[in-house]
Amino acid sequence: MTAAAGVLAAGCVGIVGVAGASPHEGTADNTVATAAAASTPHAAEQPEAAQTYARQVPAPGGTTKPPTATPPNPPAATTKPPQPPQPSSTAKPPKPPKTEGKHTGRAAFHSTGLGSCGQVNNDRDLVVALSSELMPGYPSPNCGKKIRVSYKGKSVDVTVTDTSPGSGRYDLDLSPAAFDRLGDRSQGVLYGVTWKFL
Repeated sequence: MTAAAGVLAAGCVGIVGVAGASPHEGTADNTVATAAAASTPHAAEQPEAAQTYARQVPAPGGTTKPPTATPPNPPAATTKPPQPPQPSSTAKPPKPPKTEGKHTGRAAFHSTGLGSCGQVNNDRDLVVALSSELMPGYPSPNCGKKIRVSYKGKSVDVTVTDTSPGSGRYDLDLSPAAFDRLGDRSQGVLYGVTWKFL
C-alpha cells in the first residue's frame, strides 16, 4: 500500500500527521502516530461516566468546596420535674391547746418518777399529769406550767410534769401528796374537781 492510501485509511487525524511530517522522518514513526490517533475515540464518543467525571474535575488553579454537612438536630431540652418543698430545718414547736378559764374533770393519783417532761419527781412533790390532748409534742409546751386544783372548798397548786394517756381531756392525775390535799386516797377518784392554769 502506498503512503497516500495509508493516510486516507487512517482518517482526518492521520492526514494531519502525514501532512505535518518532515521528509527526513521515517515511515515507521508516521505509521505509529497514525495508529495512536486512530485508536483514540472522539470526545463525542466517550462514555457518559467519563464526561461526568470531566465536569467534576476543577479547572487548574480553582478550588472545589467540600459539601457542607448538615448538623444533626440538637436534642430536645428536658424539663426538670418540680421539686417538692423542703422541710424547714427550724421546726416550730406545736402550739399548746387553748386552756383558758376553768375546767371540770376528775382527779386520780399515781406513783411518780421520770415524767414526759424529762423531770424526775417523787411522791412528796406537788405535781400533776395532764391528758394527751393537753400535752402535744415532746416536750409539751405545757410542761412546767402551774395549775390550781379545787375540790369541795380545798385547793392545791401543782406543776405539770407528765402525761396521762388514759385520762379524759380535763381529767388530772395527781401525785399522792397533791391528792392528799384534796381528799382521802381511799376514795380513789375525786369527781367534779375544777382547775385552771395560773
